[in-house]
Amino acid sequence: MNFWNENNIKEALGNVRTYNFPSDWSANGMVIWHKNFEPDNMVLIRSKGENKGIVPEALTNIVNDSSAIITRNSAEYFKYNKPIIEYTGNNSNVIINLARYIRKFFKGKVIGITGSSGKSTTTKMLVDILSSKYKVSSNVSSKANTTWGIAWNMTRFRVDDDYWIIETALGGGMSRNSAVIKPDYAIVTNVAPVHITGTMELKDIAEEKSKIFNSMNEGSPAVIYRGMSYFNIVKEFAEYKGLKVITFGEEDDADIRIVSDNGINKFIIDGQEYILGSNLVGRHILLDMAAALGVVKETNFKIEDAIEVLRNFKTLEGRGEEFEVVFSDNKSIVVIDESYNANPLSMAAAITAFGYKYPNYNKLLVLGDMAECGQDSEKYHREISISIDKIKPSKILLCGKDIKYLYEEIKDRYDVNLYENIDDLYEGLEASISDGDYIMVKSSHSSNMYKIIEKLKES
Repeated sequence: MNFWNENNIKEALGNVRTYNFPSDWSANGMVIWHKNFEPDNMVLIRSKGENKGIVPEALTNIVNDSSAIITRNSAEYFKYNKPIIEYTGNNSNVIINLARYIRKFFKGKVIGITGSSGKSTTTKMLVDILSSKYKVSSNVSSKANTTWGIAWNMTRFRVDDDYWIIETALGGGMSRNSAVIKPDYAIVTNVAPVHITGTMELKDIAEEKSKIFNSMNEGSPAVIYRGMSYFNIVKEFAEYKGLKVITFGEEDDADIRIVSDNGINKFIIDGQEYILGSNLVGRHILLDMAAALGVVKETNFKIEDAIEVLRNFKTLEGRGEEFEVVFSDNKSIVVIDESYNANPLSMAAAITAFGYKYPNYNKLLVLGDMAECGQDSEKYHREISISIDKIKPSKILLCGKDIKYLYEEIKDRYDVNLYENIDDLYEGLEASISDGDYIMVKSSHSSNMYKIIEKLKES
């Protein structure tokens, strides 16, 4: 049953006018981008001067299946003979007010997940675990994790769910994100130099991430990576809020500890050993699993059942997904797609895991810029060489502005090429590929390295 009816809309938005509403009208949420549209969504129209909402020219293809049009200018849309919600103010407030309203009616538990890397993977892990026994909604598939992305996703969640699992980035401000989602559990996966602007430092990122705890109730669980930079800042903020701190990591004093012993991956939780198995799993993936288990241990879900789900976990597109490409000449390669995002922490983890998983294969690295690393970007890009030296790839292909610093660092000891654009990079990659190669692609999304993945999938 849809949550939204005419009365709920009026209560949520306040000063609105509604037109053409039948008595049995309902909607299953709102959408602000046409590519995320689902039938029976309300459509928020972008007005002049706005940067959020669907542009009017995109409405034509979805209007027939929409439940209502939300606009500041009702007269322009009567021609569609659809229910219309006319509001005053701006689109940002419409989005957030609808989310705040539906949150008041949700009686299940909200899990908020943030961090510089690993948050999408951890979110997906918890979705897989909890949805095996409970009703769950999440924003992980939409990749919308700023304030407004979170909010419009929430309008489409089900109020009779047991859990809402919400990934949240810094976009829009972590304090506001916390106020919108009001987490019952929170995870901070790590802190790394990403989204750094101006004079911002890593310490500032830690402080900002800690604000996910702002709207949590005393005694609620806060799951924190023990080994991250400025751990004490995040931990102290959680303790100041009166939260129950649960740590995960490799450290002996971590509440959920990952251990790799003679090729067997294990978790030590409250002194008890749980075996994941002997599959080759990167350290960063094990840490994400440990973060998810930090929440699981505070629910009624059995740890053994959760680990069984994790044994079959499939990574997300752009975040470690593996696929095979067979070319017309029967040449076959395996591609590891890490093209969704990159920062110094995730870059080092992905390269190390690549070498660990495929130690005896011919390995090619395709790397792009790590965006928003701030004033120390040159340093962070040069330091990628430390991880590269550990795995000794046969070939390295680079493309980007700041990745040139890595090129300068390694050009005398590796077979490495630097390209000016993605098209030239792809031509260089095609010329470099041999049958049986393993290729990892890693960069920030803004580097457009995902286009390499698209081309390979089309091959």
